[in-house]
Amino acid sequence: MRRIFVYIISLFLCLAVSSTDAQKKKQIIVPPDSTRLFNGFTVQLDVASLASSALTNSSTYSTEGALQIDLKHRIFPTLELGVAGANKTTADNINYKTNGMFERIGVDFNLRKRKKDAKPTNNLFIAGLRLGMSNFNYNVTNVVIPENYWGAGDPINYMNQSSTKIWYEIVAGVQVEVFKNFYMGWTIRDKNLISSDVTGKVAPWFIPGFGLNNGTSWGFNYTLGYHFWPQKKNAKNNKVFIDQKKINKQIINK
Repeated sequence: MRRIFVYIISLFLCLAVSSTDAQKKKQIIVPPDSTRLFNGFTVQLDVASLASSALTNSSTYSTEGALQIDLKHRIFPTLELGVAGANKTTADNINYKTNGMFERIGVDFNLRKRKKDAKPTNNLFIAGLRLGMSNFNYNVTNVVIPENYWGAGDPINYMNQSSTKIWYEIVAGVQVEVFKNFYMGWTIRDKNLISSDVTGKVAPWFIPGFGLNNGTSWGFNYTLGYHFWPQKKNAKNNKVFIDQKKINKQIINK
């Protein structure tokens, strides 16, 4: 009887030890966090400005691109750079020539909300702000100032004039992933000048990156972009293992 009792106790001890070892070896695989801060960046080219400059007989031209950073797929700091100019002759035979670079910096917000536990989508409905600036040179030639007695005077040329303009933009648009990492999208912009013209100085007709020097302006961009993701680790190395025993202890302590 004593031997049977010792045998039963030994059997229970063996089972307890085996259960403890199995519990230590039991692991939970947690997928990588999909809400990490940095999710890569997108390089964009505005094809609307290129097409308008190449296909239409316009007195203005513009070319621009952008760099957009993805933070948690909700916030998108954006840097836009470009070059633009104009060559316009008015009905009075006054000629305006402008050429210069421009830059805009700002942020977009993804307004598209996803349901809880749903997979994040790469399609965006964005709204944001930009602060733009351009330092450029311009010429205004063949300006005729009438004289009180003799009538028309000699034409005056204003060469190598310089100006710096600052403005802000309210932006709204969409971005759609048409192929893997390849995006197409459009934005509408409400532009408003902050800088004013200098009194007594001939004003530029065109401002690079802004448009006609009218105080307010509307803009449209149609972009093609490619998204570059941060370097991904091997799937095996990217798994996180958690000891079930440690989890149980944390639950008990709470």
